[in-house]
Amino acid sequence: MPGRRTEFPSSDFAITSVNVGDRLDQRELDDRKQQEDAFYARRGWSLAMRIWARRLLPYLVLAAMLILAGRWLADQREALASGRIAQRLSAALHVPVQVQDSRFRTTPAPALVLTGVDLGGQVRLDEVTLEFTAPNLWQAVMSGHSRWGGVVISALTISLDQANQLLTWLAVLDRAVPDSVTKVRVAQLRFAGSALLRDRYEAVTRRERNGQFTSVQLRRLDSPGSMQLQVTPDRAGGPVAFQCDAADWQPPFAPHTNWTEMVATGHASAAGIELEKFTLGSAFGAIQGHLAVRRQDHGPAAWSVDGQISSVGIDVPTIIQQITKPGRPPVEADPSAATPIAGTASVDAVLAGTGSSPEEALGRLVAAGEIKVRSAALNGINLGYAASRPSSVSPSETASTRFTRLEASFVAGASGVLLRNIHGSAGALSTHGEITVTPELALDGLLHVNLGGTRIQAPLRIHVRGSVAHPQFGR
Repeated sequence: MPGRRTEFPSSDFAITSVNVGDRLDQRELDDRKQQEDAFYARRGWSLAMRIWARRLLPYLVLAAMLILAGRWLADQREALASGRIAQRLSAALHVPVQVQDSRFRTTPAPALVLTGVDLGGQVRLDEVTLEFTAPNLWQAVMSGHSRWGGVVISALTISLDQANQLLTWLAVLDRAVPDSVTKVRVAQLRFAGSALLRDRYEAVTRRERNGQFTSVQLRRLDSPGSMQLQVTPDRAGGPVAFQCDAADWQPPFAPHTNWTEMVATGHASAAGIELEKFTLGSAFGAIQGHLAVRRQDHGPAAWSVDGQISSVGIDVPTIIQQITKPGRPPVEADPSAATPIAGTASVDAVLAGTGSSPEEALGRLVAAGEIKVRSAALNGINLGYAASRPSSVSPSETASTRFTRLEASFVAGASGVLLRNIHGSAGALSTHGEITVTPELALDGLLHVNLGGTRIQAPLRIHVRGSVAHPQFGR
């Protein structure tokens, strides 16, 4: 249609409404973006601070520990100066003590090291170390108090008189060392001029529940075998009590053989040593007894030894094998090889010896007593056959003489063994005589064999020579 309008008329209100809404949405978006930017900015600072705090915390803790340790060490340097330590030891031991120097050691473990410790001119210790353990060191730094681990004394060589003095000071050791010390150890101890304690030992004393140090344990460091000696001094000044436990060890002044164990208890003092009870065990059996070493006030000898031993169930073949082949274990012996004598022996003897010193008196120890052998057999000769045919006396590996009774008296010492009053019987056969055994185990003796009412009137005399391992019989 001419003149007809086909478009709607424009509206300023509608356009204006739409534009206002767009502006409001944009402003809201801008506000949200600003809030998010501010949030992330704050979060970034917080995250960065946490990261750096984690990185710096160990260094801050280490710095704090170093400051505390430095202050603690400064305090301890003055408290643990050599002069103060010497004063404390002098007051506890009642003798003038001098300490040449004291210093802290950090490696291989924290410790306080004392050098040149002189105990009243009686005993000198080259080095004494008061050890820390790591937990104790940390506790000491945090609490401000010293927490010592243990005391270690360097290698020491002393006489028995000096050892006795150290045992006297054991009663006041709890006042001489810090309260936190629970153990005092001598790394290596030797006794000069002593044949009784001739090896190297580690000496240890431990604090008891009552806070005191009451005993010392010596542990043998040399080989072969092991030995521990526990020594307990009497606080009233009486004899020192001791207990010895050993395995595969050769006791001094005992017969040289393969001893598998030893247990002994006793007392020692300046007047002597008394083994109240001892037991020596070996593959051939066990020997028990008691022994006393005493100082003599009168007489030609300054020291004397007396004691008693007894044993039952001594296996004779085993003991012969051990004394003839001391380095060879019994299990390696040839079971098919016949020993000169077979049977099971029992021994009862008394011990005696004298000398100018305890070692010399023990070295001259002599055992005298009786020996009886059950189920005895003498291998290598048939005495009954030899007595009935005197001209046929000759050794034979297959020949043997079995006795229903075999006993003898003996005297044994460093110069050898004398078997006398030998008496053996088996039915009408009777044998008596005397045989000596030298320290080299050589035999020399004479046996008289009698067949009683048989046609042989005069007893047959048989000479015994050779060695313990290989005896020889002849007329």
